[in-house]
Amino acid sequence: MFRRFLYFIVSSILICNVTFASPLPELSADGAFLIETNTNTILYSKNGYLTFYPASTTKVLTALAIASDLPMTQIITKSQESVNEVPSDSSQIGIEVGTQYTVYDGLHAVLMASDNFVCHDLALADSGSISAFASHMNTLAAKAGAKDYNFVNPHGYHDSNHYVTPASLARITKAAFDNPIVSEIAGTLTYNFTAINTGKVIPLKHTSALLNPDSPYYNEHVVATKTGYHTPAGRTLVAKATYGDMDFIGVVMRTDAPLQFQDMNKLFDYASTNFSLGTDKNEISYLTNLTYSNWAKPYIEEALDKGWITNSSHNYTTAITKREFLTLLHGATLGTYNEPIDKMIHYTTPSIDTENLPITRAELASSIYRFFKQFKLTALPTADKISDIGSLSTFVQEAISFCIQSGILSLRDENTFLPNEQVTYEEGICIISKINDVLARYENFSL
Repeated sequence: MFRRFLYFIVSSILICNVTFASPLPELSADGAFLIETNTNTILYSKNGYLTFYPASTTKVLTALAIASDLPMTQIITKSQESVNEVPSDSSQIGIEVGTQYTVYDGLHAVLMASDNFVCHDLALADSGSISAFASHMNTLAAKAGAKDYNFVNPHGYHDSNHYVTPASLARITKAAFDNPIVSEIAGTLTYNFTAINTGKVIPLKHTSALLNPDSPYYNEHVVATKTGYHTPAGRTLVAKATYGDMDFIGVVMRTDAPLQFQDMNKLFDYASTNFSLGTDKNEISYLTNLTYSNWAKPYIEEALDKGWITNSSHNYTTAITKREFLTLLHGATLGTYNEPIDKMIHYTTPSIDTENLPITRAELASSIYRFFKQFKLTALPTADKISDIGSLSTFVQEAISFCIQSGILSLRDENTFLPNEQVTYEEGICIISKINDVLARYENFSL
């Protein structure tokens, strides 16, 4: 019976294409995070749960506190204390002690021009002391869903105890830009700051190139943004962009100028190109993941329809690990085959390096072969000569031959297999579909 299986007609099976459609963006930043806010879906993370210094992106949290607590018409006076307490090399718009301005104008100085002295005086007006305001900031951060953070000042000037993860900064930024006043000001390119007591007007221009139509990094979809910088933090950036009915919050941490703007645009381009927003019958929003290649669409749709993968933000063109592949295979096959798959997964030792690294084509073939060998094969297929597997072990060569002859895997061209090439998530789904086809056709062979 199984000999018929060995001579399965390969020509009847569609070969898994390897054309890449939507790879994850390659960023210069050491940390980054991207979410779609309508569905609260994480679309990208790079060291998203490690801590970094936020520098002046801190000010979105400061602005949220001030906009929530103080009247926009309240008068603030630049204090001597701000001059004494804020380091002299801090960013500022150049107002003198005694200058009076409204909270509304002060927020423009904070979010557009990143004035540290204005931050200090706004914090004093809000909470009476910097320490009390920092406590207020940390409470607001927790309310926004942040974790692994600590804020000790309102402006972000370097302090080793002032830190946040990209994931938490994304949550904070979302909360801040959900505030209409903060969002409006953070999306304003130019503004005239007015000193009430002197009548002096100070033109302000936003420090983010994302808002500047004359910049090569201009993005018409960005509705709010804040820059940050000091030496230990590097260049940091937060931004919100709207593409149709989708809203994205992006965070970029620790890179060099002007790469923070380039990285942010890469994130937004990736998100807007590869995801779309839909609404189910209960009017609940959901994201459709379009990161797969055109050839993979029927396999992805089949897997989603049958429920052995779920609609997620996982990029289908990224590499799949051995554990991920076997776990998908476990979920995609009938219960009859679950036990043989269980034997291949080291559930008690999930830290095994080979299981959590991207699987190669040779390793994949070996895993598939081991899976089928548990069904006591009586014969082994022999593939035509393959030019690039001669240095591999006899077992691996047999595994590759088996997978090719059964139609589960294919050669890359006439006589090469590329055994060290990594397998993508979409290829893994395609291959599991083929395994199921083989099992369905020959499910009556003896176990």
